[in-house]
Amino acid sequence: MVAITRKLERFFGFRLRYFIEGGAWLAIGKIAATAASFILSVAYAHYLSKDLYGNYRYILSILGISGILALPGIATAITRGVARGYDGTFRRGGRIIFLSSFGITLSGLGAATFFFSNGNLLLALGFMIAAIGMPFVEGLGNWRAYLDGKKEFKYKTLLNLYQQLFSVVVTVVAIVAIVFFQIETMGSIALLFIAYSLGRGLSNIIISRQTLKDVSQSAPVEPGSLRYGLHLSALNIPSTIANYLDSVLLYTLLGPATLAVYSFAIAIPEQIKAFLSIPGDLVFPRLSEKKMTIDFKKNLVKVAVKFIAPSTLIIATYILLAPYIYSIFFPHYLEAVTFSRVFALVLIFFPFTIFNTALKAEGDIKKIYIYNLAAPIAQIILIVALIPPLGLWGAIIARIGGKLFFPFILFITKKSQSII
Repeated sequence: MVAITRKLERFFGFRLRYFIEGGAWLAIGKIAATAASFILSVAYAHYLSKDLYGNYRYILSILGISGILALPGIATAITRGVARGYDGTFRRGGRIIFLSSFGITLSGLGAATFFFSNGNLLLALGFMIAAIGMPFVEGLGNWRAYLDGKKEFKYKTLLNLYQQLFSVVVTVVAIVAIVFFQIETMGSIALLFIAYSLGRGLSNIIISRQTLKDVSQSAPVEPGSLRYGLHLSALNIPSTIANYLDSVLLYTLLGPATLAVYSFAIAIPEQIKAFLSIPGDLVFPRLSEKKMTIDFKKNLVKVAVKFIAPSTLIIATYILLAPYIYSIFFPHYLEAVTFSRVFALVLIFFPFTIFNTALKAEGDIKKIYIYNLAAPIAQIILIVALIPPLGLWGAIIARIGGKLFFPFILFITKKSQSII
């Protein structure tokens, strides 16, 4: 057994025990998150109309773009600072993120006012209710960043399980109420967002209060960490826009039902991506430590290439099973199968995102800007150019183009070894 472990460590280029111990708990967390998301997806698909679900996703997409106002890059700075022994970074950074998240509330209320003035009471009500809960949903989730920095993957997983279970129960209760009492569309959208805010916000309040008790008021703050977090937040603007712009354009040009189909087309591949992100989640706190060797960083190219094979196997399995999955669990969305299978292909190259993790851990702002602005900007251009003439296929192609852009640049420039 020891000999096998050593061979695997030589093959992948890292300490296997650390990845097995931490990765096991992260995998459990990802499985739980996927199960929770899957249960909700089945409920949405069976009991909500496409128009209602499309409106729900549209509101979340607009608020998702507004999420840049919460300065999400500071969460990365928290993880990096805590991993280096500066626990006070969590206190100060978390406070800044919470206060900044009220910017999402203001933008949501602004959208509500706009749609109300244009006579769209459904969207106005949805934006108003969702906006009120956003500081607690988005502004208090940074306990995860703290636990990542502490490498407390087990504890983080258990807390996530608690939050996901509570959120699923609250949302399912809301859906049951919609169906049982035959609540009309206005009331349904209001109930869905009340459940969304309550399910995530209340648990964030409880967990954040408990986590803060473990951090001394006098704990040191990493010098320059908040400035670094602001840079990362600015860097997140193009990628955040790229992640949600396709949904906004599909809704605007083709309506809520089309957005609902698109959401189900990319849902399962996005969950697969969550599993494939486990190595990056584990690597970040290790790379952030000052004792991390340069040799490990230089070997990341080889590590990424070696992870392509297992990624390909997972994706190929999904492509084969997708028609059966949709026919059994999402029979009202069978038109999404082909789009989903094509979109899943791009995840083969997902291991190359480990370079983004390494760059953030290293903290070289110039390199981060150079290598992380190109892909989302390319995706935004493709979204704007392709969705109007091609519709759903335009959105899928744009997403694929954006995801492939970064590894394409790595190979074309032949500078992979110098990135980190």
